[in-house]
Parts: sequence; C-alpha cells; structure tokens
Amino acid sequence: MKLSLRHLLPAALSLLIAGPVAGAGVERLQQLTKSLTSFQAGFVQTLYDADSEPVQESRGAVIVKRPGRFRWDYKAPYEQQIIADGERLWIYDSELAQVTVKRIDRALGAAPILLLSGSRPLEEQFELRDLGEREGLEWVELTPRVQDTDFHKIYIGLDAGGLGVMELRDGFGQATQIRFNDFERNVPAPDELFSFTPPAGVDVIGEGQ
Repeated sequence: MKLSLRHLLPAALSLLIAGPVAGAGVERLQQLTKSLTSFQAGFVQTLYDADSEPVQESRGAVIVKRPGRFRWDYKAPYEQQIIADGERLWIYDSELAQVTVKRIDRALGAAPILLLSGSRPLEEQFELRDLGEREGLEWVELTPRVQDTDFHKIYIGLDAGGLGVMELRDGFGQATQIRFNDFERNVPAPDELFSFTPPAGVDVIGEGQ
C-alpha cells in the first residue's frame, strides 16, 4: 500500500516544529549505509500521479556495489537497463534502440538509488528526519541539501531485512515508489557486472562518453 501524503504530512509537520530528529529510523538507515558494500534485490516500481492514483507499474532486479556502481534491469512491462559504472550512467532502451549517457556526478536526479551507492555520508547530502513506524516499516524523510535534483523529497522505509521501500516525490506532486523484495546485503558483485558497451547500431546521446 502506498504511503500517502495525508499520512506523512502530520508527522512531517510535527518534525518541522521539533527540528531534526535522529531517531531509530535515522540511526538504522545510517548504520545500513555505513556497513553496506553491495546489495541485490528484486523490485516493483509504481508511478503515482498528483491524485495518488497509480499510472504505471514495472518490475525487475537491481544490484548495487559501492562506490558508484549499480545495475538496474527492468523486465516488465518492457525491458530497459540502467547501469552506473562508477563514472557514467547508461540508460539503454532496447525497444527504441537508444542509449542515453550522463556523468554520474550529475545523475542523482535521474537515479536516486545513487544515494545508496555513493561513498559520502547521507547526512552530508540530505537533511534526515525520522517519521516513525507505519505499515510495519520505519520511515525516514530525506531532503536534498542542494535543490537541483528532479526530486525534492525521498522517503525510505526500513523493514527487518533492511531496505524495504524507497519513495520519491517531485515538485509536481507525483510520486515514484519502489518496493524491494529478497533484499540481500554485501553480496559478491564483480565490476564486470557494471560494464556497458552500447550495442552496434543504436543511437548514443548525452555526455560523458
């Protein structure tokens, strides 16, 4: 079930009055990211409109290796690959026969999963607020300290296994929610998994080539 804005708002307002809180959720998230070298999981990603209605759902698998590497494979309803090799972020759409490439240091707005694959402490990049427990998850709100990303709020829900949910809010009221399953931390992740060579005949656009 999607964590709705009407549920988050009262907790967020109370935290604004009380100031930043380093509660159980914040501490767990900090411990998770500090001890994490890699992880893999399946995911279900849902896009919600400004009225909190689902408009698109996709599924796939992700593997992350710190620092700066991940492979995000969408399997349904269409295939797409998003691969970070430590320097560049590659987005390959096989149906369009197109590859977009960006420098990884400019890609946080396009790929917020980088906040879990980077080497910088979260508190240097975000203001962290504990939102307490809801739906069996401990929720943390992350507000980027520099407002130059596509998302102005990120919510992370932690479950017993680690990362349960990541929810991204943009300035237009839309939300992207990613629910993880079969989360495994510190798994083997050879660098070759994160290497990408554009297939012959596809259009390559962007920077950092």
